[in-house]
Amino acid sequence: MLLLPLALLAAAGAAPPQPEEARIPFVGFRTIRTFHPVGYDIVYLQDTRRNWYRATLSGPCLNLPDAIRIGVDTRFSGDTLDNTSSFLVDGQRCRIHSLVRSDPPPRRHRR
Repeated sequence: MLLLPLALLAAAGAAPPQPEEARIPFVGFRTIRTFHPVGYDIVYLQDTRRNWYRATLSGPCLNLPDAIRIGVDTRFSGDTLDNTSSFLVDGQRCRIHSLVRSDPPPRRHRR
């Protein structure tokens, strides 16, 4: 009987901690400085304080890799960008699944 709780504790301790969901307030006041898409489902954002965030999308956003600009839809959270928001990319709505603080995006390799 004692072995089962110890096994559960060991399994629970092995899982890496999940980063806390972030929020970027006042998006309507140009608090996003720049963005860097990585593939079809990840966007790195930098705010005006030079903090980086990683937004993981719910699915592929087909126009994202070639996007020059993106819009944001924060209808469920006022003027705050969070995991209830969406990006608008060339007419496509791309829902944010997760938004967390992050290191800067990986460097792009030149072709």
